[in-house]
Amino acid sequence: MRCIEMRAGVKTQNRGKILVSDFDGTMTEHDFFRVALSHLPLGAAAPWELYEQGLTSHFAALATIFSGLRINEQELNALMEEMQVESGLTDALDRLHQFGWSLVIASAGCAFYIERILLQAGITAVIHANPGSFVPGHGLFMKPPGQSPFFATATGIDKAAVVRHYLGRGINVAFAGDGRPDLPPALLVPPERRFARGWLADELKSRSEPFIRFSRWSDIADNLCGGDA
Repeated sequence: MRCIEMRAGVKTQNRGKILVSDFDGTMTEHDFFRVALSHLPLGAAAPWELYEQGLTSHFAALATIFSGLRINEQELNALMEEMQVESGLTDALDRLHQFGWSLVIASAGCAFYIERILLQAGITAVIHANPGSFVPGHGLFMKPPGQSPFFATATGIDKAAVVRHYLGRGINVAFAGDGRPDLPPALLVPPERRFARGWLADELKSRSEPFIRFSRWSDIADNLCGGDA
């Protein structure tokens, strides 16, 4: 079976529509942890390397990296700016809403910076992410979302469980992501509503799984609103 990168403008039935989207590296140009590592000593990347080798969990790797940030509030804001939230994001969301799509963010990152970034952008969305608190000079401390119905030890938030939740309610679900935790949820949605870039796109292609590649998050809105999406 060959890999197919689906074309834009595929129509879907209008019976409730939700776009479940990753945040870091999907709605932004860069992941927060990678920006953080660029301001930390070289050895700070060790937890992520262990994760890639299967020797620790995604949650543990990020939590360790975040806790090493000995920065103040102003420096934290600068890191969030370095993530480069896509310009035109609010316009893309407006288009999605006009076509009946609601946004749900499912992230294995920390809700602390996600909420702050969206607040600054004037964006309201349902967010499923790991809670955390920032202590200037001491670190960003991410906690497992033990009370979440989508809790998973490995990632904190089980994105596939989020997608299954909405699919189980008979809702049309689209998914967008870029990283390793995004593979299981991406495989749950129809190929014409499966959006990927980065590692996720490469992995789907290697598995000969059809998907739609995007370079900007607004490409997803253009796709879903291309017809009676």
